[in-house]
Amino acid sequence: MRVCLVVPYDIAEEGGVKRHALHLANSLRLAGDSVEIIAPLSRGAAPPHVHGVGGVVNVPANGSANYMALLVPPWDVGRYFHAGRFDVVHFHEPVVPMLSYYALWSSARAAHVATFHMYAESEPFASRAARSALSAALFPFIEAAIAVSPAAADFAAPFWRRPMHVVPNGVPTSVFRPAPPSTNGHAPGALRLLFVGNWRDSRKGLPVLLDACRQLHGDGLGVELDVIGGGTPSDEQRGVPGVRFLGSIGAESVLAEKYQHCDVFVAPATGQESFGIVLLEAMACARPVICSDIRGFRDVVDPEGAALVAPGDSSGLARAIADLARANGRRAEMGIRNRARAEEFDWDRIASRVRDVYLEALGR
Repeated sequence: MRVCLVVPYDIAEEGGVKRHALHLANSLRLAGDSVEIIAPLSRGAAPPHVHGVGGVVNVPANGSANYMALLVPPWDVGRYFHAGRFDVVHFHEPVVPMLSYYALWSSARAAHVATFHMYAESEPFASRAARSALSAALFPFIEAAIAVSPAAADFAAPFWRRPMHVVPNGVPTSVFRPAPPSTNGHAPGALRLLFVGNWRDSRKGLPVLLDACRQLHGDGLGVELDVIGGGTPSDEQRGVPGVRFLGSIGAESVLAEKYQHCDVFVAPATGQESFGIVLLEAMACARPVICSDIRGFRDVVDPEGAALVAPGDSSGLARAIADLARANGRRAEMGIRNRARAEEFDWDRIASRVRDVYLEALGR
């Protein structure tokens, strides 16, 4: 098939939707399909098979920054789709303006599929009203829909009233794989923690983890924390003992090594998470997980491979870390369970399920 994936968020920024689309495209190509991506691009050169468009604007929402093609000229998008060379056009977060709208209106010959990634425990009235209006304008022209989790499906359900497939995010298990952890460069006895995410977004919960680290050091427990993700830490954040801010890591092979060399992966998000790709990456590397007890995370983790803590509870998080610091054997068992669970989400399996939805859309 000839497929175009429409990504509404800046392809130059780190984000789960972007990584989902890149991996899906790669797996579909390996299966023999022709796949291109159109996405906003604020800087740099577009990756292979990606067509970048301009007009990128940051619209903060749902506890995070959202760099989207709000000002993209519609004729730029129209020219891209004018040849009608795609059998399927696949929209990720279809109601995000404006790229998806222009792509839908410019690709009348193709079958259309939507994937819903978003989830929030509560939603402001204005946001819900906007989603309602936009959905009414777009959804009649979309043949099939996917949600990445039951939580995302429920969030979309008030506006998408037809059947919806739940097909989760995936993980490349050949890249994110177990390896013996190294102790080089770490203090003897220190427990190595890892955080990965856009920590400048409040919902990722990094302040909760930093407060837990302060408590652990105050109790005499040595922990080291590596923080991966874009942003400039404050002096107060830099002052937490044992914490290193490593910045963004674009190469997945390098990122995988960071997972492999930690003792425990920690995801302290406060909410508004539909899934948690970073959880899958840590699990694929056979790492034990401590994460917030929120719906999007509960749908991903193995209950025997993760310790769940109430969101925002830094004292509870510190206790969970301290418990695992004293349980080497349990950490190893958790890692084994997590790797087995992650293999169920290998991208080759997930891409095949998405492709089945494409065939359904073409039939319709």
